[in-house]
Amino acid sequence: MFSFLIAKSSGIYCQQTGCHLRLKRGEAILTRRDEPSQIDSPSSFKGINVLMPRAEFEARGTRPDDAVMRRLSPQNEALGLLRAYLQALGKSGVDSAVEFGTATATREIVQRHVFDFVALAVSWPGAIGESNLESVADARLRAALGYIKTHFDDPRLTIEMVARSQGISATYLRRLMKASGRSYLKVVNELRLQKALKGLSETDRTILDVAMTAGFSDISNFNRLFRARFKDTPSGVRKKKAP
Repeated sequence: MFSFLIAKSSGIYCQQTGCHLRLKRGEAILTRRDEPSQIDSPSSFKGINVLMPRAEFEARGTRPDDAVMRRLSPQNEALGLLRAYLQALGKSGVDSAVEFGTATATREIVQRHVFDFVALAVSWPGAIGESNLESVADARLRAALGYIKTHFDDPRLTIEMVARSQGISATYLRRLMKASGRSYLKVVNELRLQKALKGLSETDRTILDVAMTAGFSDISNFNRLFRARFKDTPSGVRKKKAP
């Protein structure tokens, strides 16, 4: 069994097989669980620990012994994808601080993806690019959707901008979204419409102001999409607002 530790803060000291190092934020290290080691950290230290059996490395064509006590930089793309993947899982309600080596059956897909990234991180220092590997595709899509959720109300937002923010092409992102049964426009419009509905129901701002705040730049397009989605007009929803 191996332990893959990702530092979320600086200061942890690691010692094993005669090697000594101190991790900085964003760095990671692989250690053997069955050999003596020393790991010390300040009380404020935060990290993520992934327990991964040797067989899981070997199934992915990776020799974990070659990577033990080798510092992995935050610039390692697989490590970056793993961090982004765990962050996305945390936001969706999955506890990313668990030791994934003891994951239950309900987490088998997550565990498989995490193991993929750990194996890639310790064996492939270069760019991963637009891989079709399931775990990479899932992480890329989650990261892109996360970006959309925090930028959808920008009327200038395009799929090209989202793809560029993730270091991938718009063609690749479209392919990922299509494979998941989504489309860029449907995702963005749904987020904007839900924000507009909330604005109409909870505030006294004008319909135009609500629409523009939600990311719509064309009021006629907003009215059409709103009616198709909620089977009512924006003014109709406004009239139903209490008192």
